[in-house]
Amino acid sequence: MSHSDLQPAPAPGRASATPSLADFAPKNILLLGAEPRRATAALIEPVEEIYRLMGWQSTDLPADASPGQCAAALVQAVNRLENQFDISLWSEEEDRPRLHTYDPALVKGVGQAVAVADLLPPLRVWMAGLSGGTSLIASRDALAGALCNCVATYRYSPWHSTDELAAELELLRPDVILAVGGYQETDRRGQEQVLALCRHVIDAAVKLPFEDRPLFCFAGNRQSAQAALGYWHGRTEGSAAVLAANVLAPNAGQRDTALARVLEQHHWQRSQQMPAMRRIAGWLNHAPELRSTQWAFVQAVRLWAQHHRLTSLHGLYAAADRWLHVWTTGTAADAGREGQRQATGPFSPEGAGLRLCYVRPGERPDFLAGWPALRLVSGPWPEQWPRPVSHWWDPLGLVPVVAGAGQVAPEASLQVLSADILEETGPPLRRA
Repeated sequence: MSHSDLQPAPAPGRASATPSLADFAPKNILLLGAEPRRATAALIEPVEEIYRLMGWQSTDLPADASPGQCAAALVQAVNRLENQFDISLWSEEEDRPRLHTYDPALVKGVGQAVAVADLLPPLRVWMAGLSGGTSLIASRDALAGALCNCVATYRYSPWHSTDELAAELELLRPDVILAVGGYQETDRRGQEQVLALCRHVIDAAVKLPFEDRPLFCFAGNRQSAQAALGYWHGRTEGSAAVLAANVLAPNAGQRDTALARVLEQHHWQRSQQMPAMRRIAGWLNHAPELRSTQWAFVQAVRLWAQHHRLTSLHGLYAAADRWLHVWTTGTAADAGREGQRQATGPFSPEGAGLRLCYVRPGERPDFLAGWPALRLVSGPWPEQWPRPVSHWWDPLGLVPVVAGAGQVAPEASLQVLSADILEETGPPLRRA
């Protein structure tokens, strides 16, 4: 039995009242984290009035592990956590965490279960454009830092047969076909060239089986956008398609339809549709929906900067299959106000003063040169980034899992991060 099972929670203003069964509900929280290459279970609970990390179990998975295998590894991690503390955390009959009820027979159940998960690898993108010197280069720039990997580029040529393109698509199995071309305002001839490219690519894509067809994303000239999507829908009988801002538009990166943002939303939607993700989502007992491990790390960096009243903080989550760089900025006054709000509510969504960048493990692209020094790392500290005098490091990679608790208990998340996860090295950072 855990420490939190033994005492009723303090009830302000009710010191003389008779405790109810609800007062004896356990205050411990089971934290779950699932990624393509890792599954983690951790247990936190209050000790001497602050939440502490009682223990954790992690399993590293091979690159070819299936989402179902990852979900199974997560259950095994919970089972090992049970054995570690000789407590009951999992119900085999219900295939879910054993949650506390007011039945005294189940007093050993966990108070709450929280999970963060994303079992889909980065998207595989196949790009097609009119010009290798303009539109395709602009596409690569627009995808820099996005949650995807470019598997091939194709410069339009009417002499390539659709059969050849279909064979390439079948071999590469992209998740997304990205079509680009044309400046924002162009003449009729320019529009016709863009649509010729789209028809050529779409005629190849329809040769693939329906279930293997990738998302069609058009990020070219806006005057051709609706015609391109209309041709796709007409030829594919409704396969998924989406519009993004023209990669050649001067302000495309400032729009909600910016390419990286559109692809990230598609990645998360596809991840949520996976049976293993739906299984994990069914284990939760709180109102917020299942969130991704990337989302949790973003919130952790923001929370840490706010807690320490920093005007800027660069953090890295070094996962096995992707690295996520987060740069959060804001004034000290904003940090103070947000910190007060976080004490009473769940983490806020992404907002102003936040930049995200995904890179392959081990990479340090040139466009990160303008970012501030890396001062917070969860996972192995990368050799490409020297450690500054003052920094925080979580070598176990537990920050996203612990940050997931912020959905139901923001103060608990902050307390565990401060007491058990992120140890400051060097003199304190200069605060505002």
